[in-house]
Amino acid sequence: MTDEDVARPTSHYPPADITPAQFESFVADLLWSAQPDVDDLKVTLHESITGVDGTYDFDATIRYQLAGMDFLVLVEAKRHKNPIKRELVQVLREKILSVGAQKGVMISTAPYQSGALNFAKTHGIALVTVTEGRFTFESRGANQPPLMTREEAWEKFRVPTFVGHCYGPGASPNSTAVTLVSSKDTERVADLLLAFPQAS
Repeated sequence: MTDEDVARPTSHYPPADITPAQFESFVADLLWSAQPDVDDLKVTLHESITGVDGTYDFDATIRYQLAGMDFLVLVEAKRHKNPIKRELVQVLREKILSVGAQKGVMISTAPYQSGALNFAKTHGIALVTVTEGRFTFESRGANQPPLMTREEAWEKFRVPTFVGHCYGPGASPNSTAVTLVSSKDTERVADLLLAFPQAS
C-alpha cells in the first residue's frame, strides 16, 4: 500500500448524501456538543487568525479552558468527493504551528489516503469522516432487507441522520483506532477532538 492509496479504515462506510448547509450544521453541532465536558467552550465558524507567517481562514475554531489554561483547536471541514491527500493534513499542521494552536481537526465527507492518516496519527491531528447513521447498521443473511431510510433508522434505533468516525493511533504500533462520534456523545467528542493524545 502506498501513501496515495485510500486508507481502508476511513472508507468502510459510504459517504453521506449531505448538502453544504447540512455539512456545516453537522460540524457546528459536533463541535458545540463538547460544551458539558469543558469550561468556557467557544466555537467560531469562519474565523481568520494571524500567525507568524500570514493570516489564515479557518472553517471553525474551538477555544476552551482546562486547568486554568486557554486552548485553541483549529478545524478544517472538507466537503470533497475525492480522498483527502497527505498534503492537506500537512498544511493544517503548518497552520497549527503558525498560529500557536494546540491541536487540529479535519472533518471530511471523503475518506483519507494512507499518507494523510499516517501523518495525522504521527502529529496528533484528529481525522473524522462523515457518513449517515443508517449506514452503521448492517444486516447479514441470505435475504438481506433493503437499506433503512433515515426515518426508519431514527424510529428503530434513534440513530442520528449524520454521524462521524474519528481516526487516531490504535493500542498497538501502526494500528488505527476508529470511534463513532456524534453530537449525542459529548464526552467522546471532548476526548477525541479536543484532547491532545500522544502521537504514535
